[in-house]
Amino acid sequence: MKFKLDFDIAKSDAHISYGQAITSLGSCFADNMTQKLLTHKFDVIDHKLGALYNPYAIFNLTKKAIHKTYPTPVLIDGMYMSFDLHSEIRAAQQIEFSSLCKSRMNMLHQGLKESEWLIITLGTAWTHTYLSSNTMIANCHKLPQKLFKKELLSVDFILQEFKELLAVLTPFNPKLKILFTVSPVRHTKDGLHENTLSKATLHLAVQEIVKKFSHCHYFPAYEIMIDELRDYRFYKTDLIHPNELAIDYIWEQLTQIYFDKTTFKFYEELKVLLKSIGHRPLNPNSDQHQKFIFETLNKTRALSGTINLTTEIEKLTRLLR
Repeated sequence: MKFKLDFDIAKSDAHISYGQAITSLGSCFADNMTQKLLTHKFDVIDHKLGALYNPYAIFNLTKKAIHKTYPTPVLIDGMYMSFDLHSEIRAAQQIEFSSLCKSRMNMLHQGLKESEWLIITLGTAWTHTYLSSNTMIANCHKLPQKLFKKELLSVDFILQEFKELLAVLTPFNPKLKILFTVSPVRHTKDGLHENTLSKATLHLAVQEIVKKFSHCHYFPAYEIMIDELRDYRFYKTDLIHPNELAIDYIWEQLTQIYFDKTTFKFYEELKVLLKSIGHRPLNPNSDQHQKFIFETLNKTRALSGTINLTTEIEKLTRLLR
């Protein structure tokens, strides 16, 4: 008896490997994948610029980072922010905001320069234009909706914006490969029908991009969540965001598709090792646990030739009597 449709995803011939630098941009689901990569010791450039949801916002900020053109601050409710950034990037003083913004944009600049992979997670095709400046923005920062015009981006518009991004991104980093995902998080505040239109637009746009550019790839996180994990038990209590179980499952699917045999074998060994390092014994000073620590320390040192495990080695060394 079958309870779900089989969902076979072809293994990619482009591989994510240890030693490759990775930069991730996009919706809050992008942060979920970033944290998984960081946990498993991949070289992720963590720029900490916060979530971005629509393609224009992501492509626009990427171009600004390449050119080191920094977002313009605006004063909202006593805090300096930018319409180009998430509201978590804010400060009470303009000079403080500019310093914070410059620092994190420079990290993104460096990430885009060094990375072999750029992971872009698109959340919505809905965007807002700030009427007073007639400028398309990334975030309304909870200002009254009457100040903005809301519209659904077209597939052609998204494709054109991406082509303009590639015109500066490719010369800046010719080796960069791009992995697109569409976030499985539903934007219910737009309305369920509107969310469906939005996700469909993103899928059509990404399909065109992947067809036209051989260094661009697509990972079906959205399809995995909506079809394989379609039950609400895989969502958080808000019934919108994937829960930890779902995130773990989607991550494991990504490792199956984008890791080659060598990377996957190392990743599996590292998972076991990290679990051992996190083990909490009843008696840390027992002979049995001390032997366990010693063996785990040796395994950690053996793997440290491939990845940076300095913190883990120091932690284990402190636990030895």
